[in-house]
Order: sequence, then C-alpha cells, then structure tokens
Amino acid sequence: MPLYDFSCRKCSKEFELLVMGGEKPQCPECGSHDLKKMMSSFSSRTGGNDGTGSGGKCSGCAGGSCSSCH
Repeated sequence: MPLYDFSCRKCSKEFELLVMGGEKPQCPECGSHDLKKMMSSFSSRTGGNDGTGSGGKCSGCAGGSCSSCH
C-alpha cells in the first residue's frame, strides 16, 4: 500500500494519500481526479556534503533511526 504525494491541478492543494490497488485517488479539497503525482518528501534529501552522502540533512527518517543519513 504505497503512500504518495499529490498536487491537484484544479485547486492546487497538495496532499498525501495512501493508494491501494487500482483505486483512482481524488483531491480531498475539491474532489477532482486531475492530480499530479509528486516525489515523496519521505525519500528526498537536500544539498551539501558532510561525508555521509546525505548532505547533512535528511527529511523523513523516523526520528533518526534510518542508517542512510545518520
């Protein structure tokens, strides 16, 4: 059951949604199905270099328990 970030093309609302199987997601604000799937912030990293390969910043790891950025 993947979790995705979406942006609604109709009302511009950005939101996160759990999408199962062939389910067609819709905007919780306006109900539109015209959505743009965005890169999840859970797996993104920002620039810089501190020798860890993470740029010194990691967004989304569970309280520092991931080994990829700490």
